[in-house]
Amino acid sequence: MTMDLSDLNKEQRAAVEHDQGPMLVVAGAGTGKTEVITRRVAYLIASGRAQPGQVLVLTFTEKAAREMAERIYDLVDWRAFQIPVMTFHGFGTELLGSYATHIGRSTRGGLINDTQKTLLLLQHFDRVKLAYYPLQSDLYDFLAGVVGYIGQLQNNDVSADDYGSYVKELQRDPGETHPQDVAEQADLAALYRLYEALKAETGSFDYSDQLLLPLKILRERPNLAERLRQRYRYVLVDEYQDTNPVQDELLRSFVPPDGNVFAVGDDDQSIYAFRGAEIANILSFAERFRVPRPVVLVRNYRSAQPILDAAYRLIRHNDPDRLEARLGLDKRLLAAAQKQGEVKFVSYAAPADELEGVTAALQARLAAGEKAAQIAVLAATKAPLKALARLLRARGVGFALVAESNIFEQPELINLWYLLQWLSFRASEESVAHVMLGPFMRWRADDYRRLLEQGRADLASAEEVLRASFEADPDARMAVERLDRWREWAQELPVSRLAFRLVFETGLSDRLIAAAGSNPRIARVFEDLQRLLAHMQDYEMVAADATLTGYLSVFPKPPVIEVTEPLGDAEGVQLLSVHASKGLEFETVYLIGCTQRSWSEAPGHGGRELPEQLRRRSELPPEHEFRRLMYVAATRAKNRLIISAAAQDAAGRRQTSSPFLSELLGGAVLAAPEPTVASDTTRMLNKLQRYYPLASQQQRRLPFETADGWLELGVNDLGLYERCPYDFYLQNVLGISQPFGPQLGFGLALHGVIQAYYEAKLRGETAGLEELHARLDELWSDRGYERRELAQSARQLAHQVLERFVARERAADRRVLGSEVPIRLELEEAKLRLRGRIDASFETPAGVELRDFKTGRKTDPDKLVEEAKKSFQLRTYALAYQAMSGRAPAAVTLDFVVTGAEGGVELSAAILKNHRAKLAKLAVSIRQREFTPKPSRFHHCAAIRYYGTVETDEAEAAHA
Repeated sequence: MTMDLSDLNKEQRAAVEHDQGPMLVVAGAGTGKTEVITRRVAYLIASGRAQPGQVLVLTFTEKAAREMAERIYDLVDWRAFQIPVMTFHGFGTELLGSYATHIGRSTRGGLINDTQKTLLLLQHFDRVKLAYYPLQSDLYDFLAGVVGYIGQLQNNDVSADDYGSYVKELQRDPGETHPQDVAEQADLAALYRLYEALKAETGSFDYSDQLLLPLKILRERPNLAERLRQRYRYVLVDEYQDTNPVQDELLRSFVPPDGNVFAVGDDDQSIYAFRGAEIANILSFAERFRVPRPVVLVRNYRSAQPILDAAYRLIRHNDPDRLEARLGLDKRLLAAAQKQGEVKFVSYAAPADELEGVTAALQARLAAGEKAAQIAVLAATKAPLKALARLLRARGVGFALVAESNIFEQPELINLWYLLQWLSFRASEESVAHVMLGPFMRWRADDYRRLLEQGRADLASAEEVLRASFEADPDARMAVERLDRWREWAQELPVSRLAFRLVFETGLSDRLIAAAGSNPRIARVFEDLQRLLAHMQDYEMVAADATLTGYLSVFPKPPVIEVTEPLGDAEGVQLLSVHASKGLEFETVYLIGCTQRSWSEAPGHGGRELPEQLRRRSELPPEHEFRRLMYVAATRAKNRLIISAAAQDAAGRRQTSSPFLSELLGGAVLAAPEPTVASDTTRMLNKLQRYYPLASQQQRRLPFETADGWLELGVNDLGLYERCPYDFYLQNVLGISQPFGPQLGFGLALHGVIQAYYEAKLRGETAGLEELHARLDELWSDRGYERRELAQSARQLAHQVLERFVARERAADRRVLGSEVPIRLELEEAKLRLRGRIDASFETPAGVELRDFKTGRKTDPDKLVEEAKKSFQLRTYALAYQAMSGRAPAAVTLDFVVTGAEGGVELSAAILKNHRAKLAKLAVSIRQREFTPKPSRFHHCAAIRYYGTVETDEAEAAHA
């Protein structure tokens, strides 16, 4: 089978058609690196060099992996699902799931976040004796700081053993180190050892372990490295300049120096050292992997030549520590299109003048017809972008900015927190006032003022006055009855369940949902509520007392739960840090705040800092990365690059422009004008602008609607809309998603172990029952169960189901074709894209069978046949399979693995045709915002769905 590569340029084609052995593709900005990787994958399969499952593609973000998988799908065919496209951390997690037991390690505890790390240490803190640190008034806060310090050690590749050895040497020979500093280091080493021991005991792993443990496995078990080498004949890595030392070593642990590794990257765009990226990896790649001659992509399809020339002048100042100089390459980018480009520097007297000038320039461009979303304002940090956002908002200019915020900045969330404190007898009078006047009690200010006056007169608290007024005042009686009922809940329920009830069974959620139609911010409230519930469940997983009392003893004040929040208008002028702009492109780019201070290494900020001997130091000076950062900023621009700086800072002190500007512009930067004295009015307005509230982005489109008008949904999302449009609205528009509950955990664990069974068969292996039981334990989660005995009983049932399933499958001896098969269905006529996963596909004498596993309790095979025929999910999967493979499946089957009952049926061409029309009709209704409830005996309130008091198929829905 041949493949048409005529649309590629000479260098791109040479990379794609590379025969055997290692290859380094040096892909400059805008030269089509993603195109080269995806076409290379398609070429390997089309030419017969590899089967889809023998190609591994590694990248750095989930977003990049999804986009690359989509493009590969378009180039290959339905077999693209067999090509693993994943992040390094995803690859590491997959290796952990398969091979952790080979070094005696369990992953049953799963990936833990910073909150869970801190709680893990907190629950076992009595196991360590500290000499330097005294008893802490806020032990959680102290341990959270220790967890952050451990993260620094991990990022610098310092293990607990390495740190312990360093401390022992320091104790033996402290030199000029103060004895108390030595004692502090010994305490921290003891806490690090405890942390590592607890992870091993609980089967937990952290973000760093997703790479470190797989590397340990492959080093200690070379037979497993050989298995990977045999499985993946071709390995492709995107953005190699962003790899850290552990990722680089992980790759080399199973790919030999002469192996088929295909790395794409650009050393000039290495800007993530703060995340641990090591530019030396790409600089030494050609030598370590014995690459005869890299392929260099220089044909730029983005920017005008003047912009490329300016960027090249700048980056050449990093020589000789660049691939161009080291390997004798020519990396000067050449514009593919002949177009006029503009590179300009504008100087201002003060930062306020710079913001005013940029705002005026933006207004002029928009008035001339330039699209706001094609204009970007970039800066080295977010501070000037926030100031600009306030000014743009005041001037009526649309903008988009992503900012960080705490969930408790939402008034509804902080009100909930005050109520929780009151229920636990911890609230101040101010907190009580917030609850009384807020959405839970909804008192009028005048009535509450009279209550306070009575309390002052009687020297009584607000609650005491309420109780004293119980008989005479109906409002007081209602408040006391609510308070007592909620306190009963607080004694009985885990804290996450209590918080959920306080929102969903008090009428608050109904009022918020009603307000969501006119106030888009409400969607953020529900999203942040989910984050709070997840945080509470993190606590419950390790807590001895999972109730409100125990929770508030650990978190006496609101926990810091940071989120990123889109502000402004998604289609407005894009305000981005340079780091966030990587991979994007714009017609016009303004690069603001280009002062020497903004573009240089900031001094340390205090706190715990790694000892000098343990820090991983780059061989290159910090200005090299800042120069690369400005190179990335410049190459985001297609036609216009306007750079600016101010001659004085906000306090009126003189400041100099970044020396990188002279390098970029090829000469001395013009001196900024003399500062002008602003009028009192101007100074006042500039100061007031700091306090303009920045509104969240108005959702002109639905959250799942793309800029070009396509609806992108999961199969079960659309199935939910068919069952109840209102539920769909709650979940997919407002973001009121189901928190992790016991039904979900039960279903996910069984689906995961079934997947492991079939994946072994696909590899020609037999998964042993002992191995599968261990895998089930690793996938299991007690999260969401009210009591540990309930979780244990459910786990025992899951193990019994597994044994029956394996016995059945071995007797049936089905020929499996795929497990967890990703599907994509596009309906051009409805501009609808659906995605999902088919649990398993099999070859039968009649053709291909699609099978969907359920963990419900249904038992009647005859009813299941009819249910399979009507199943929205199976009909959609059959339609997608037909579109992907060119033929309809011979059968679709519902398989209830808990009961062993199953029902299968063939779907006729008429059924599939009618179902396609139905999908298109549903898409029309969604676009028209038809979200009217459709009640039925199967339609339950959110609280019942969450806590699973009735039988549902929640687990399968979330799984798909």
